[in-house]
Amino acid sequence: MYVRAVCSAISPLETDVVARTKALSQPAANAVEAKKTLQGFLAAVEQDASQAVARIRAAGTPDIDNGKSVANEIVRTFTQLRDAMRAASVKARTLPTDSASSYKTAAQALNASVHSSLSNIDSSGLSNPDIERAASKEPACKSLSS
Repeated sequence: MYVRAVCSAISPLETDVVARTKALSQPAANAVEAKKTLQGFLAAVEQDASQAVARIRAAGTPDIDNGKSVANEIVRTFTQLRDAMRAASVKARTLPTDSASSYKTAAQALNASVHSSLSNIDSSGLSNPDIERAASKEPACKSLSS
């Protein structure tokens, strides 16, 4: 039950990230449009991550050894993701749109910052043999990429 709830909480986030990443890769007419698309992406991912955190918290605690600790780690990981997206969203508001080159340079710096933030998220708490075993049998988890 816990694993199903967690996978169901994460699935909309992953789906939205995949769909919106494709939109980000489409060429924009100008820097203003590119900035709007980027801001929309970051705001949506932040909102999806916030909803995922709330739903993961609501899932409670798995009935395994150290279940409370495992649940806290999962919440912490997705809270860090939400916070990284929130920080990036704030930074995206200040991206310059006076020229395509200044936008591109600033957007690339923001992208590097986001990648750095995401790589600093410690997801080791998501690796629990009991949770992984249950997830491998749970249909709601099969659609997740990892």
